[in-house]
Amino acid sequence: MHWNLIAHQFRTVVHFKNQEELADFVLQIAKLADQMDHHPDLTIRHCSELSIAVYSHDQNKITRRDHQLIEAITELYQEIHTFARI
Repeated sequence: MHWNLIAHQFRTVVHFKNQEELADFVLQIAKLADQMDHHPDLTIRHCSELSIAVYSHDQNKITRRDHQLIEAITELYQEIHTFARI
């Protein structure tokens, strides 16, 4: 997973084998975001592509919380793909 800094937001796009795999990942992100009380913007395209944007809406800039959230999302993604290869 590679994050880019675009328009004062961290952004990435990830692809999945199917819509169910994507939905499972979105649910995991939602649970994580609720725990952290910091929520990314998620956009689903073509039923297998997920765009994620992270920034602090309340401060309209990147903060420490954004760095923590993208690290946590990246770890989730790596766990899924490591598990899928086993």
